[in-house]
Amino acid sequence: MADKEKYMIKVEGKLVEVSSEVYYAYFRMERQERWQEEKQQGHAVVSYDALDDGETVGMEAVPDLSSPSLEEMAISQDINTRLHHAIAALPRAERELIQAIYFEGMSERDYAK
Repeated sequence: MADKEKYMIKVEGKLVEVSSEVYYAYFRMERQERWQEEKQQGHAVVSYDALDDGETVGMEAVPDLSSPSLEEMAISQDINTRLHHAIAALPRAERELIQAIYFEGMSERDYAK
């Protein structure tokens, strides 16, 4: 009878005998990790942690393009101020209509009642 094949993996620097299922699962997982690393290197993927320099956290160095810039916020504030001044200059009935429709969510039909 042939000798049973032994499957060994290295755990904390020591070779440990394992079943064939554990052996193949271990090396499949290890190969998957290597493949992910190779893929990231090929696509120039860099973790935020790699950008840390002791003074700043790498995540803070990357701009958040989904949030408005300071310029956009200033323009929005200016438009908002001008709009409220223009509304304040309207006759009372028109101001109340705009207030009801645009700020309180009423329809013209609801306001007319």
